[in-house]
Parts: sequence; C-alpha cells; structure tokens
Amino acid sequence: MNKSCNCHKEPWLAVVLSSFLAGIGQIYAGRKWQGSVLIFTVVALGCLSIWSVLSPKCDILFTAGVYIAFLIVWIWNLFDAHKCARKANSDNFEAERKRGKDAWLAVFLSKLIPGLGQIYIKKRLLGIVLIIAAGFLLAVNIKYPLLGVVFLSFFSMPVCYHAYISAPIRRDSFNRTILIVVILILCSHLLNAYGQHAFKAYIAEAFIIATPVRLAYPLPANISRDTSMKPTLVYRDRVLVRKSKKYVPKRGDVVAFKFPEDRKIPFIMRVAALSGETIEIKDKMLFINGHKVKWPIIEIPEYTQGKFGIGEPYKVPENCFFVLGDNIVNSYDSRFFGSIPLSDLIGKAYKIYWPIGRSGPIE
Repeated sequence: MNKSCNCHKEPWLAVVLSSFLAGIGQIYAGRKWQGSVLIFTVVALGCLSIWSVLSPKCDILFTAGVYIAFLIVWIWNLFDAHKCARKANSDNFEAERKRGKDAWLAVFLSKLIPGLGQIYIKKRLLGIVLIIAAGFLLAVNIKYPLLGVVFLSFFSMPVCYHAYISAPIRRDSFNRTILIVVILILCSHLLNAYGQHAFKAYIAEAFIIATPVRLAYPLPANISRDTSMKPTLVYRDRVLVRKSKKYVPKRGDVVAFKFPEDRKIPFIMRVAALSGETIEIKDKMLFINGHKVKWPIIEIPEYTQGKFGIGEPYKVPENCFFVLGDNIVNSYDSRFFGSIPLSDLIGKAYKIYWPIGRSGPIE
C-alpha cells in the first residue's frame, strides 16, 4: 500500500466530489477558476428551473430545456473532473494508478448503485446481495418516501466505505478522506430528500384532474363530477398548486382543497365567496351580499332542495370559503357539501403544465 502524496490527485475522487456539486472536483484538481464557473453555472440553472416551475406563464418545454441543460452540464462536469485530475498527475503516477482496481472508482460505483463497487472489486456475491437490499429499500422509498430515503442514506454510507477499504490498492493509509466522503454522501441524500419534501409541502405541488370519486349520496342524473371545472380544467390536466401559509384566497382564485367527504382527496375549484359573506343563487344569477356577481349562467331547477345558497341566502362561516365549479350547470361544489374550512385549503392552482397543448396560466 502506498501512502498518499499531496502532489498527486485521484481522478475518481475528483469525480465523486463533483457528483455532490459540479465544479468541486475541478477545484480539488487545482482548476479553481474552472470549478468556480461550473458552480455558478449549475446554481444559475437550478434557480432558473425553480423559477420556470413557479412562473405561471413559463411552459413545460422551457422547464424541460433548463433541466436537460442542467443534466448535460452535470454529466460533462464528471468527465471533466476526471480529466483535470489526470492532467495534474505525472505519467508515472497515472501508470501506477491504472495497475489495479481503483478504490475511488469502487466508491463512485457504489454511490450510484450500492453494491456495484463490490462487484467491481470482485466481491461479486456480496455486491449482488447489497444490490438486492438496495432494491428493497427503493421499494420502501416508493411507499414511504422520507423513511425510505433515510434508510437508503444510512445504508449507502457503510457500503461505500466497505468498497473503498476492500479495494486492493489505496493511497490514503489513514482513511481520512473516505470518512469525509461517506459523511458527505449521507448529508447529500438527506438534504436532497428534505429539499424535495419541503418544496412539495411548502412551495408547490403537482396534481392531476382525475376520475370522479364515490360520494356519500347520489347526485342529480345530469351532474358528472369530472366536468366541474370545464373548460378551465378538464380530465387528465396536470396542474401546479402554489402553497403558502400567508396565502389568503380571493374571489375568483382557483384553489385546491381537501374534499369534505374524504379529506385524503384533493379538489380544485374556484372561490365564489369568502368568510362572513352571504351567497345566494336565484334568477340564474349569483348574488354576494345582495349584489350581482358575473358568473356563468346558472340553471336552478335541479338545485332547489336541501342545498347551500339555493333560493335563500347562505352565510359563509368564519374561517371558511365557498367554491363553485366553472361548469356550474354540471358541477359538484359547495352548493352540495357546504363551505370549506381555511384549514383544509391546500393552495392556489396557478398553471397547467401538461398536456402541452393546454399548458399555461390558470385564469
């Protein structure tokens, strides 16, 4: 086993470092300016992709283009990190490095797929067992995302460490660098998982306009639950909903909320009346606090018995709001299930992102 030398750079360690953040491997290899430019580029592309998701007028093609550009830069960065480290080394060191199985390549492979590094260093049976175990943890991750990521993160740490120390040739006799790397692997997994969860929970979440749900009681024969928001939203539209604790719905906003009859199901409809306001539907018109409000024509014959705001004023309770569907003659909305508590508000639907032909801001 050879001891490490500060004048030599490990190409596959540079790749591992750049897999955490593009440009770090180049800085490690002595290309500080190049690495700094790469860091700035990937951060800028990341911010641009987030902006494109949150901007109502930015379509899915632009977002996809930014993501593809990010992916291209990230992949190129890995090859470039390897090349920069190789060029920093002497020919003798490179010749010596290539004689056996590279410990840092084993780490990189196990970082991609736990167990792959063990197969590379010819511990095939152990590698297969680890890959199967990783597959099981991925299955857990699908059903329980946060729990699965935590298990997979702590699983990856010892697997990568084992791949390194089991390699026949290592140049770090004290294993200090690999200890730092496995800690970085854990942190990167957890930060990535928390970031995705936080974005979905507190910033924006995607929803699909799905098939009708089973209700507690039958509807009039002419009402189809999946057409409530036509033509604004139709079956299989995919929409983005912005979340914010500070958001207060306004009349006319299209919002997502928890369906009163089954709070696990999200509904998306337009706000018609707010807390403390009085709503009434009569003479084919919508009245809020006694004043006419522009809305699609309302046919009232089927909605005259036991419904909210039909034929007589209905006051929206405190900390609640009242929703109506845009396709009001064929909509299952607050006229049937009453007002929605603000605590059941998910957020404001602001953009259709798929299909491409219907993409754009929700007005």
